[in-house]
Formats: sequence, C-alpha cells, structure tokens
Amino acid sequence: MGLWIGSLALNATENVVWQRLANRTQGGRAVGGRLHLTETRLLFVPNHLDAIMGGKRWEVHLTQLRAVGRQSPDGGLFSGGLRTRLRVDTDAGTELFVIDPIDEAIAVLDAARTDTRI
Repeated sequence: MGLWIGSLALNATENVVWQRLANRTQGGRAVGGRLHLTETRLLFVPNHLDAIMGGKRWEVHLTQLRAVGRQSPDGGLFSGGLRTRLRVDTDAGTELFVIDPIDEAIAVLDAARTDTRI
C-alpha cells in the first residue's frame, strides 16, 4: 500500500472501496495503521514500525459485523482511551479504533454491514 503501511492481500475480485488512517486498540496500546473496507471484508493493517513492535493485522468478513458505533473514553492513556473511539462489534468480539472523522466511519461501516453489496 505504501512505504509506511503494509500491503493488503486482496482476492482477485476484491477492491478497496474506503480507507482511513486509524489506530487499533490492541491490548493496552493503540497500534497505528490503516483501516480498509472492501466489498467483502473490513481489514486493519498496522504501519511497519508498529508491526515490528507487535502490532497485528486484523480482519473480519462483513457478514460477521454485528454493530458499529461509538465507545466513550475510558481513560486509557496508551490505548486511545482518552478519545471517543469507533466500536466494531463482530461475532468474535469487539474492536476499538481511533479514527477521524468518526461519524463518516460509522456511516460507511454501518451501510456496509447492512448491505454487503456496497
């Protein structure tokens, strides 16, 4: 994808339809990277530095998205918890992202969740 963010492994018929820089809460810290939406999946790819420091890639199929919304600040100094975060509820659990603009992210992801044809 670029010099700072790792590349995506997309299927032959898959295209990125929306993407934003984001920090994903992973354990007690926020991992910098990019959140990508395709016709079928939501993926997070950490930047190269955070990947070296243990930042993990993450993905979910859109059929496994249950809800998107806001997570109120919880005071987590290094996890992004000083800000309102994007909350993504999936079949496997909840993921939190610091992302701007959050209202746009919620609208786009909620539309993708309810209409996987984007």
